[in-house]
Parts: sequence; structure tokens; C-alpha cells
Amino acid sequence: MGAAAFAALPPLAALSRGMDCPSAAQRPIRRSEERQGKLVANWQRAAADVLPEDYVAYQRDGDTRDFKVLVACERAFDKVLREAQETVVAGDVPAIWSVYNMGYIVKTRKSLFSIDLRHRRDCEFASLLDFALITHNHPDHWRRDFYRTMTDFGKIVASNFLKDNLGFNAIKGESAKCVGTYSLGDVEIRTSLIDHFDEAWGIDFTMAYEIKIGNFILYHTGDSGRGTVPKLNTVWGQPDLWLFFPGCEINVADAVRKVNAKRIVFGHLWELGHAESGRLNEPRIRRALAAAKPICNDTSVAFWGDRII
Repeated sequence: MGAAAFAALPPLAALSRGMDCPSAAQRPIRRSEERQGKLVANWQRAAADVLPEDYVAYQRDGDTRDFKVLVACERAFDKVLREAQETVVAGDVPAIWSVYNMGYIVKTRKSLFSIDLRHRRDCEFASLLDFALITHNHPDHWRRDFYRTMTDFGKIVASNFLKDNLGFNAIKGESAKCVGTYSLGDVEIRTSLIDHFDEAWGIDFTMAYEIKIGNFILYHTGDSGRGTVPKLNTVWGQPDLWLFFPGCEINVADAVRKVNAKRIVFGHLWELGHAESGRLNEPRIRRALAAAKPICNDTSVAFWGDRII
């Protein structure tokens, strides 16, 4: 969407019956539980209108077809792209934005990187990023065009399935060779393998990232499912922030106790490429919050375009 088309859109709040509008403000967003609950309900209604085939068509041609949630997806990307370039980080605490579902942009004093960035316009970030992290080989967590564009720019793309980059030898059957500790600029990264699900295909299918930025610890576990709680191990101390997908039948309460993060933000909300039955939708979000908050009261959800910290 060009700048003129973007400017011509009516206010998103008016379009979306109570969905928060990605604003120009570069401040982190903190919402009351009441406000968050209303937004979850509003986003649920908007996302329910979009079928997987509608989302596929939008991915192909960029036409939102006036679906409120697709307009939100487009405007959220514009907001994050702008703010990531404008924001200056002075200390150890990074700036982190939610782009779409499990995709995040992280900015430190010296680095800009992505985790599971997946958007139809993700290649627009390639020239800006220092590196990209991918948790696993599912098409809702990475896009081949983005990978190729990053490599064309000579940028690092870390994963447990792509053969090159970061010294990984991530060919099929050898993903364990990706496990290790790496330094990239002012960022230290420790990788580990966890289970997407407790069936044969899902064992060690996801790569978790423990990320150290000065004294700040960020943990991202991608799709972490049933049976993987014993593998959710961190070594650099209590995570300051855990970007967590409470789906794939993981025991949320057990996982929250195991990781013991200071703050948890749920991601992978309303994956539009999935059928309704496969989305982390309103009922699942509310159950996950109810399981997590008695253990980690600072648990919330991130909507697309939110600056988390």
C-alpha cells in the first residue's frame, strides 16, 4: 500500500468497531485487563470474517477487500516499519514490536533483527535488518522470498532447517548441529530444540531462542506444544520477557512455572491462514490467560502493530 493510499484510509478505530488503531506514537502499549478483554472480543469478530482463502488472496495481491482485520494487518506493518527506523534505543532494554502473529522486530542499541517475521511485505525489512531468526519450517513462520532477499543482501538468517548462515549445518536430520551460542553485534543468542508437538514429526522441530542483550533476557519459543515443557530451559537467568504461543495443547500453567519469566506476552493470535478451529482465538486466549496470570501476573496479549517494550 502506497503512502497516498495509506493516508486516505479512514481511522482504523472507525473501521474496526473497537480494534485499537496502530498509532504514530512510539511508546510501548500497556492496556488494562478490561480494555484488553474488549479488544480480544473485537478482534475475534473481525478475524472470524476472514477465511483462509481470503487471506491467501490478500497475500497474493495485497487487496484487503475491506476486511477490517486485513486493513489492520497492513497498517500495523506500516507502523512497525516506520517506528523501527525512527526509534533510538539507549540502554540494554530493547524496543520490540509485534508485526503479525509470532513475528517480531527487535531493536537494540546497535542491532535490528526479526524473529519469525512473516508478512506479505516482509522483504521491505530485509535491507534494514542485521539478521533474522526463524523457529521452524512452517509457512506461517517464514517465507522463502524473505529468506532469498535477506541472503541477496548478505544478511544472516538463522534456523534449524536452512543449510547455510550462522555456521549452521541445518540439513534434514542434523538440526541438532544448530544448537549452540552465537554472538551477533551486541546480541548473544543461545539456541535449543523443543517440541512442536509430542508426535514423531514434532519432536525437536522448533528452535527456541534465548537472547541476551546486555542484562536483558528475551525468550522466544515459536510453536511449543504438548510434551515440550521439560525442554523449556534457560541458562542466563530469569527471562525479562517471554514471547509465548500458548497453543499446540501445551500445558500453559506448567510452562509458565518452568520458564518463570518476569513478563509474558502471547503471540500467534488469529493466524488467518488457519481455519477457525486451528486459530488461537478468543476462547483459547481467555483460557490461557486464566492459566498463566495466577503464576505470572504480568501476562498479556500483543495485537499486531503493538510496541511491546
